[in-house]
Amino acid sequence: MSNNKYKISENIMHGILQNVLQVKNTPNRESIYNILNQELSDHAKEAILHLALTDEYYKPVEIGSYVTLNPPTYHAGQKFEWDILKDMGLYADNNQVYAKVLGDSSWGDKFNPFCSYIKLALMYHDDKKKLTEVEYQTSPLDLTVVNVDTIKYFDLLATDAEPIHHTAESVIYPDLISNEKLD
Repeated sequence: MSNNKYKISENIMHGILQNVLQVKNTPNRESIYNILNQELSDHAKEAILHLALTDEYYKPVEIGSYVTLNPPTYHAGQKFEWDILKDMGLYADNNQVYAKVLGDSSWGDKFNPFCSYIKLALMYHDDKKKLTEVEYQTSPLDLTVVNVDTIKYFDLLATDAEPIHHTAESVIYPDLISNEKLD
């Protein structure tokens, strides 16, 4: 998956919106497109066009959901090694990694799954081959939601030293889980 970004003129965007969002013949058609063109952020326009033109179903992210994505190229070799991720069950195929959604980059209280940037905890490893997190932000359109059961790392933990199956939250956020038990 390539993350190339392209700039297009307002006139071209207007034409694309008219072709993608085919409003029935109405005397207000031009005003509708002018509102969309003038009032929507560039990111919102990009998201609408992306979703309108893709054949694949897009599931919006939620806080706490697990996703796959292509990591920044400079992370490989600096922040993780592909072979170690594979051994640990943290490799998601197709040169993708797993991450947990932490929030969005807006200042509002309400989570917006279509915000221009989503905050993530990338699931990498440290020097001792233990799970570590690296915070990162990317477009929600670069993310694919996955079920936590598809992440082999959590199954490997259950079969290692302890017979008890750990939940994802107890492994990634052990302090949070132990504090909840104290309450």
